[in-house]
Amino acid sequence: MSAESGVAAPAGRPLRIVLAVGTLHVGGTETQLVKLAIGLRERGHDVHVLALSDGGPLEEPLRAAGVQVRVFDYGGLPLRGRPDRAQLRMLARALRTLLAVRRHLRALRPDVCHAFLFGCYSLVLPLAWSAGVPVRVSGRRGETPPAAGLRDRLFHELGRRSSALMLCNSREGADEAVRRDGYRPEQVQVIPNGVDLPDEQADVTAQPARGVMVANLIAYKGHDDLLAALAMLPTPPRICLIGEGPERARLTELIRSRGLDDVVELAGARARASRLLPRYQFAVLASHYEGLPNAVLEAMAAGLPVVATAVGGVPELLTDDETGLLVPPHSPAELAAAIARVAGDPQLRGRLGAAARKAAATYSVPVCVERHDRLYRDLLG
Repeated sequence: MSAESGVAAPAGRPLRIVLAVGTLHVGGTETQLVKLAIGLRERGHDVHVLALSDGGPLEEPLRAAGVQVRVFDYGGLPLRGRPDRAQLRMLARALRTLLAVRRHLRALRPDVCHAFLFGCYSLVLPLAWSAGVPVRVSGRRGETPPAAGLRDRLFHELGRRSSALMLCNSREGADEAVRRDGYRPEQVQVIPNGVDLPDEQADVTAQPARGVMVANLIAYKGHDDLLAALAMLPTPPRICLIGEGPERARLTELIRSRGLDDVVELAGARARASRLLPRYQFAVLASHYEGLPNAVLEAMAAGLPVVATAVGGVPELLTDDETGLLVPPHSPAELAAAIARVAGDPQLRGRLGAAARKAAATYSVPVCVERHDRLYRDLLG
């Protein structure tokens, strides 16, 4: 057992493990994959990361840790409808890429292929099966829309049949896989995300209180609801939005039109956003759906009280009025009331923040990595 982490050292021979994902841009799933890959590498395994469509800034920490990274050029399948020349070229490119992925897997001969998110595992795991990879794990990280249309249903079934196990990061996601998607209970397991516990903690009682929301600028993260909530408050607290995405231009205009230019800062993406959290006094997450969000875990680890929507695995992390404040999704008025409450009460922030940090300690990265290691070995028999 490691004195530093309290986690048992790996037993048995080192494994060759492939972790597959769509891209290596900054995001919750990708960040967890990087932590897992580096942790497995530190435990002596031969770890390879396969990015199906694109690389990104997260390549650098992987390569620095000795993790092998291979980036492919899968551009997606053509849209539905009558094919034209451009769609045929797109199809040819997709098929070439998928064949290259299969050749790569056959050459590596890994013990395990663990693919994250439906768009990746529904393609990579059938290829891993055909390449003879003995253990194939699909990773669900949040609530997913039901398969719609023949093509989506086909890929869903391919992913399910080629996977030995569906691994989720929340009980809500696991229940959904069984309830809706046809997985048997014994086919599904849960390993929560891992979080680093920083030495520096936020001074959550400082006034005036400033808030932070770490989320990609995409519609389901609920930025519209947050802006609507802030506009309802007579003296809204300042909020920094950390993240980037396709909604930036529209949100910039929405901030201006609501008169929130002096309240809301769009700070862009940050590769290590968790290091910035101690600057703030509370965190917000307004998502419409989630898995087990890193943003909430990292805020808890920094000792920040969190105001969050009760979606996905968020209620598994936060207990209302004990470690955070929970509100329904799509409810700007209730979100506004919770923000006003936490921003205006330093004692409440201190109580919630201390309890949140204590709760976050049970989600350490070493424990998360050790649980994956043990799972892979159990599946190999």
